[in-house]
Amino acid sequence: MKVRTNKYYITDKNVSFVLPKIRGSARVGVGKHAYKLLEIYAGFDIETTNINQVDADAYGWHAYAYHMQLTLYTDKEKYVYLFRYWDLVLWFFDHIADVYSLGPDTHLLIWIANFSFEFQFMRRRFKWDQGEFDFFAKEERQPLKATYRGIEFRECLAISGGSLAQLAKDYCTTQKLITEGPNGEKISDLDYSIERSSETPLTDQEEQYCINDVVILAEFSEYIFREFIHPEHYIPMTKTSILLLSFKRRFKALCKNRDTKYHLPPQTSESEYQDYILRCFPEFETYKIWMNYLFRGGFVHGDATFAGIEVFAKMKDITSHYPTRMNVDYFPRTPFVKWDQTNGLLTNQMKKALKSKCCILHCIFDYIDAVTDHSIESKNKCVQALGAKWDNGRLLYADYLEVYLTELDFDIYTKFYKWEGVTILSFETAERGKQPPFVLDILNKLYIEKNDLKKRGLNNTTEYAIKKSGVNTCYGAEVKRIRTEQALYDYNEQVWYTKDTLPDFEKERRKQILLPQMGIWVTAHARHELLTVIHKLITNKKHPTPVYYGDTDSIKHEPSHKAEDIIKHYNRRIAKRLRKRGLRNINFDDLGQFDNECKGRVVKFKTLGAKRYIFEDEGKIIATVAGMPKSAISCIGENNEMIFDEFSLAGFSLTPEESSKLTTRYNDQPHDAYINGVLMHEESSVALFKIPFKITITDEYNEVIEGRKKKCKL
Repeated sequence: MKVRTNKYYITDKNVSFVLPKIRGSARVGVGKHAYKLLEIYAGFDIETTNINQVDADAYGWHAYAYHMQLTLYTDKEKYVYLFRYWDLVLWFFDHIADVYSLGPDTHLLIWIANFSFEFQFMRRRFKWDQGEFDFFAKEERQPLKATYRGIEFRECLAISGGSLAQLAKDYCTTQKLITEGPNGEKISDLDYSIERSSETPLTDQEEQYCINDVVILAEFSEYIFREFIHPEHYIPMTKTSILLLSFKRRFKALCKNRDTKYHLPPQTSESEYQDYILRCFPEFETYKIWMNYLFRGGFVHGDATFAGIEVFAKMKDITSHYPTRMNVDYFPRTPFVKWDQTNGLLTNQMKKALKSKCCILHCIFDYIDAVTDHSIESKNKCVQALGAKWDNGRLLYADYLEVYLTELDFDIYTKFYKWEGVTILSFETAERGKQPPFVLDILNKLYIEKNDLKKRGLNNTTEYAIKKSGVNTCYGAEVKRIRTEQALYDYNEQVWYTKDTLPDFEKERRKQILLPQMGIWVTAHARHELLTVIHKLITNKKHPTPVYYGDTDSIKHEPSHKAEDIIKHYNRRIAKRLRKRGLRNINFDDLGQFDNECKGRVVKFKTLGAKRYIFEDEGKIIATVAGMPKSAISCIGENNEMIFDEFSLAGFSLTPEESSKLTTRYNDQPHDAYINGVLMHEESSVALFKIPFKITITDEYNEVIEGRKKKCKL
């Protein structure tokens, strides 16, 4: 779709152009940090070209910006400004700052998609504002906000998720311009591999790509003004921050109603609830231990017995697994209390506590060994493992293992491991309770609205995308970390660095309305439920059912009637627990239920380990291979049978053209190149270029696979 705008080519400082008139403003921030935001919707983007300046060396790639585009518009005026040189971009931004009288008290908001990319080109050219709140980065090289003379650049994909094309689909009228290439391929961006200079002409179609991209950003800005800036006086930075705002609003409403029925301490005021959070929130060092060793993600593992073997599988996944766990399971509701030492023994009192309280165990296991073909403990969650053997990154055996476990993890250990001895270094307990009401109220409202839209056939609408994203982000809000290191940018030295954030941690700790133990127990319950089902399937006495693969909320298993019975029993139990919690709305009917992928069909399946599997359904091969674009699977063979053969333990390789896998090369020093006879210069840059993709199997994992096959005589 071609966008109608007033277009200006900024070819020199004497060119004529028009800026939109200021038609309104909004106040954002609070107190001394409040400022005025002009209601002009804006987006900025750049186009770059890659040059390999060291022959036959992939790390010799450099990038140069040859085209820049900016849009500024209001409800009555829409302007796009096109540039070919950085000095004119900087001059234009200075002109905007002067005309609109921008500064500390008045800002212009400009959105950028993938700001980490653009910032690498901009960072040494701009003299950035250095106020306390003028810059924020998620990590090194990942800025979400930077300000120049009151022009506030913001990253938009941290809010929308996905790509610019997905943002356009979810929030905008204007869409990415897509055309068909000579080989039928879809083209939606300028090809960075084509060498272009600042004097290389663009076709009308290429120019329209550029215009559409920034107009999409301006329309997204209009959405942010409408939904957040005007009603809330607030500019969101991430999807999670939006959900936290909803939680806080609901929390305040419940406080006014003095609602105390949700297993939290009496919360007759916000200050009392804040005192409760501070009592329960761990100190800095404890927090780091919890997040490094106690918090685990989803269980992801393939049974090495079947690695590299074609099998026929039923595929099932749990609908909204984390939202289910948040609704039906218990969580710590009081501060953790450390028990007095009992000479390292697991006493009967402790065993009783494991069944009735939330527990944290700091353990040492002697001679621990897996008793099934599924190894469950992740290597990076072990404090120390001596004499260890690993099953593709999961613990198979250790002479000595030191770990932190919840009572749920300990229960899973008893099912999947045996050991000669265990020493309890510390044992802590807290009382069990439900999730906070302001979390569940928002989560379930979003879930009902999402499912209602889906049932009405509106699952391709912006509203549905926002509701679905909100449901997923409710869990994300509970596992959002307070940074123990802060990424900063030194404006004078023009370098990135990190610093310890203990003072900032204490300040952030006092702002929280959620506890880290909420997110820790969500994932612990999710692992416990999935692994309990896997254990029932593989150890069933009448008909043990192999589970070929498990991933967070899904399993791929051998087709069997017994497996179907176990799954049906699980679904009935979850439905009963949801009704007990009062979730009787028809839109909760599928919540937490194992659903049949591929409409229940049996599919040909093959795995090479965690995040490495393919399956064939209705003649189409679908791949999940970490680091490899899904479409690249078709390049390893001419037909499905050949693809399955090549997808093997021998490994396979794809050329850069076949893999379409991209990597980045940052250049932090000034550099030059002649491109088509034009001298191009960048102060710093980042190049995106294709690289080969190779899948290999480690010798250690191969030994495990061979041992399993000999044992099973496969």
